[in-house]
Formats: sequence, structure tokens, C-alpha cells
Amino acid sequence: MMVATADNTLSVLANSALFPGLDEAQLKSVASEMQLYTFSRGDVLYKEGDEASYLFLITSGSVDVFKKVDAENSTSEQVKLISLGVGEYVGESMLSNLPINATIIASQDETSALRLDHSAFSVLLKQHPALSESLLKGLTHELRTFRTVLTSTLAKNGSKVVSTQLKATTKVIQMAVFDFMKHEKVSFEAAVASLQATLPADTQLQVRYFESKLDVSTARLAAGCQVVCIFVNDTASAEVLTLLNALGVQLLALRCAGFDMVDLKVAKALGIDVARVPAYSPYAVAEFAVALAMSLNRKIVPASLRVRQGNFSLAGLVGFDFHGKTVGVIGTGKIGQCFIKIMLGFGCKVVCYDAYPSKEVATWENVSYVTLDELYAQSRIISLHAPLLPETKHMINAESLAKMQKGVVLINTSRGGLVHTQSLIDALKRGHVSAAGLDVYENEKSLFFEDHSLTIMEDDHYVRLMSFPNVIVTGHQAFLTEEALEKIGSVTMENVRQRFVDGKRGKELENVVL
Repeated sequence: MMVATADNTLSVLANSALFPGLDEAQLKSVASEMQLYTFSRGDVLYKEGDEASYLFLITSGSVDVFKKVDAENSTSEQVKLISLGVGEYVGESMLSNLPINATIIASQDETSALRLDHSAFSVLLKQHPALSESLLKGLTHELRTFRTVLTSTLAKNGSKVVSTQLKATTKVIQMAVFDFMKHEKVSFEAAVASLQATLPADTQLQVRYFESKLDVSTARLAAGCQVVCIFVNDTASAEVLTLLNALGVQLLALRCAGFDMVDLKVAKALGIDVARVPAYSPYAVAEFAVALAMSLNRKIVPASLRVRQGNFSLAGLVGFDFHGKTVGVIGTGKIGQCFIKIMLGFGCKVVCYDAYPSKEVATWENVSYVTLDELYAQSRIISLHAPLLPETKHMINAESLAKMQKGVVLINTSRGGLVHTQSLIDALKRGHVSAAGLDVYENEKSLFFEDHSLTIMEDDHYVRLMSFPNVIVTGHQAFLTEEALEKIGSVTMENVRQRFVDGKRGKELENVVL
């Protein structure tokens, strides 16, 4: 770290949003108290827990903001929340005499920042009343434009103060629901009404519905909400969670079982509870997976199209009996188990793989756990029911596909990211995979749940998949039954009730994601 006097301090301050409206003389007063610090990559500007005794205004390069996953553990892993660049500032919590609640590290060599010490700043405020007014305007502008969101994140216990104030002054629970779709309106609003009817007399639940997905650009819509409710294609990245934390969000309620869209370590570091709907209807998804397999095997789609056109030829429509075939099931949770039972009903032999095998499933007749390589080699049909985790991403790739028997039928109703799409396309072109049924797709976020029928499809992988007559792609609808929608609504509202009526936190929540 190097310290110098900045020749351009005056111009940097004049262009900063922190002190708008100051004349040249006032800017010179501030500039005279600032020094330019130059940092190498990895240098620490602030350490979590430090007293906020100075403010840094970044003039070149960038800094990363890190926070401990477990604030009570001195050796806890740190996770990155957000990056800040030129014109951004850190250390504003010195205005409220609160310590820093994150570690600030230079992310580039030659990162420079103007430093203003708290003692010098206090003298300036007394000498120049206009500076206080300018600072207030600057901070207000920052909040309004949402360029700076770290005031509460970087203030020690800031979010806890907000929570206490809410409990002391209001009994209103406000929830923002993102990516809300027409098909869930009736069931979800019924679940909301049911919870509202059972709340204590002094408590209200107010819900805002948004068709837009949650991401960095839409997070501000949750301002004033303690709960944000999301679906499978929303984004709860580190940056989004940092924004939500700054807005006072305390619970992320997932309307689904999967949680791969959430940075769980950052959520924990920020004190945001994450609760899901672990099993809305395993039957719905399992039955849909079977429907895809049956439709592909017996060529239902092309057969139906032929008859509509007056073509009753049976050429090319030959399938095979499921009875007596070996079916591979990857993932033996609730959905996987339902799928296994259906396959057993067809008279199939089932081989399974799961990182955490079920003792119950292992006792079932005609079902056995095997290695992945054994499952690939033995199975005529393979159905995926595994979660998307770092270790399962692209588990179906060129190497694993090559281990499968020629003519295998691949079904995926779990998560699109389990399958490397180009590798699947290559295997389909070679005829190694005889058919694929996909209710999920790794690039579905920009496609599914919206009408693109009048637009040019720019996703070449999707277009290529749709060119195969032996591929069925559906729009993530395997879960879509009346029973599943009712369960999603009721469990989501139960998660909200446990958190804000019963006062449960973390592991106390029945459906918390750990």
C-alpha cells in the first residue's frame, strides 16, 4: 500500500455523487483533508469488525466485498458479496459510528482510493454546514438510483436493527412474489387468503405480485418487503442477495424444491433464511417422466401428426416393451422413488444411483444400487431425478454418454444443467441415444414460461434439439398438476407463517435449506 497526494483530487470529488452541489472552495476544503492510497491486488482496506474510522472513495481499479458465512466463527469461510468500482465508496458507516461488517479487498493492482478520516470529516462538517446538506443529497441520490446498497450490509448488526424496529412499530408482513404466472394465480392467492384468515388480529400480510424475474435489475421492487418469493428461473446470486439484504429482506421463500438458483453461503452470511417446498407432488413429476418415456418409445407424437394428415402408415413407429427392460434411475429421493414404483409396475428391473442411497429402496424387490458406470452400461432407459449441484452439473456429458448402451432413451425432468446439451446433440446425431425427453433445459431461463412464438429463436442448441423427430422438449411443466400447485402455495405460506408469526429462524424452520 502506498500513500500520496492526489493531483486530481478536486476533479474526482467534483465528479463524485457523494458531494453534489459543492462550489470550488468547499471542494478544496474536502480535498485538503484527503490522501490518495494505492493498493495492490489482495490488499485489505477494511477487515470485518474494524471500526469505521475513515471513508474511501475509489478512483481507479476495483474492490471486492467479502463477508463471513458464520459471523460467530472467527475461522469461517468468507464469501464474495459484490464488487465496487470507480466512484463507489466504502466506510460510510462511520457516519453512524458502527463497525464494518464485511472485509474490503483490492481486486486489481494499482487500485487507488481517496481516504477521508473521521476526525477530519467531523471538523469539516462543523466548519462548513453546506457540506452536511450536500452529503445528505448525495446519499439520498445513491439510494434513489440504487448505485450503493452497502450502507446496511456494511454496518455491524444493521439488519438486526431494522428487524427490531419493524417488530416494534408494525405487524405488517410484506412479501414480493417474482416470476408470478397465470397458471398459479388461483391456487397461490387461495393459500395467501388462507394464511391471512389465520393470522393474529394485529398482524397483516400484504403481497405484491410481479411477472418479472428476480435479478439485479428487479431486486429493488422488493423495497419494504421482509419476504421475497421466487421460482426456478429467478436469480438469487451474491449481488442480488446483497441488494435484498440492504432492503431489509429476511426470508427467501422458494416456490419449488430446487435451490440451485440461490447462493446459499451468501444468504447465510447475510442472515437471510431460505425455505423451500421440498415435495409438492413427487407423483406429478414421476408420472410426467414416464409419459415422456412412453411417448418417445411408442412414437406417439409423430404417429398423431401422421393420422391428422391422413397418413395411417406404421413405418418407423416400432417401439419396444418396457416389460423386462432395465431402467436406470439417478437420484432416489421422493420423485425418484415414485418413478421406480411405476417402472416396477411395468415389470422392469431397476438399477439406481444416489450419493446417499435409501435404505428402504435398497430392500425393494428387483431394485438395486449400482455405480454410475454400471447404471450407464445396463440401462435401456435412464431417468434423471438428481438435484443440480456443482458436483452434478453436466454429469451427462460426452464421456458418460459414451458409456451408455447404444439406443438408450434419456429422460430429464429434474434440472437442465445436469445435461451437457452439445454432447447430447452429438450422441443423438450418431444414433447412440435413440430418444431424449427433456422437460428442463440448461439454457431455459431465457426461454421457458414466456411466449416466443413470434420471435426469432437465437438459441442454436434449442433449435437443433427441436430438429430431431426423436426428441420431446416441454417447458418445465412436469410439476404442473392441481395437487402440486395447491401444495406449493400452502407450504410456501406455512414457511412464511413459521418465520414471521412463530418467530422461527434457521434450522427451526421445517423446510429450511441448509
